[in-house]
Amino acid sequence: MANLEEIIAAAAKVFQTKGYHAATVQDIADAVGILKGSLYHHVKSKEDLLYLIVKEPIARIYERTAEIVASDLSAGEKLRRAILAHLEAFDQHYPHLFVYLREREEMKSRFREQFKLSPKQYERSWQQILREGVKSGEFRPDLDVQVVSYGLLGMLNWLYKWYDPRGRLSVREVADQFATLALAGLAADAKASRSRRAPGSRHLPQR
Repeated sequence: MANLEEIIAAAAKVFQTKGYHAATVQDIADAVGILKGSLYHHVKSKEDLLYLIVKEPIARIYERTAEIVASDLSAGEKLRRAILAHLEAFDQHYPHLFVYLREREEMKSRFREQFKLSPKQYERSWQQILREGVKSGEFRPDLDVQVVSYGLLGMLNWLYKWYDPRGRLSVREVADQFATLALAGLAADAKASRSRRAPGSRHLPQR
């Protein structure tokens, strides 16, 4: 008889492949190698399985990011570590977090009700790092913190479309690439550098 952990792992793969709405309880039972009736000894519904797949990884990444925000590190180092923590969670909980990103509209209310966790809470952690960087002078003063936080998370979350744990780069190498890109754009001297190049923009071809 399969245990709950094996059922959750199988369900994550089925949901990743077929999508939550298209997948059936029978698909999951087949993936585990048990009868559908036996599956109901462990879970009440497909919705319960979706919740079980992602609750621990999400709770951990929220907690880890909160720890980074509360540390005494510089804003730039906090951002670098938050990016790494986010991507390492993808790697360590593959494909569970991929399922969450694709199906998170199904999850929002349940996370708020049972764990008091929501995407807004996570976004606020990233926004706090950005505000600290602006205040300290590390990051550009003209940043729209909310918009930039959405942009950063959008870049990171898009991994679910292309990330392969067996790919050419390790997750740490991908995180380093993303951090380098983000910090270069956020750096306070990036605005000055762009301003110095601005006069030459009149020579650019018109679209």
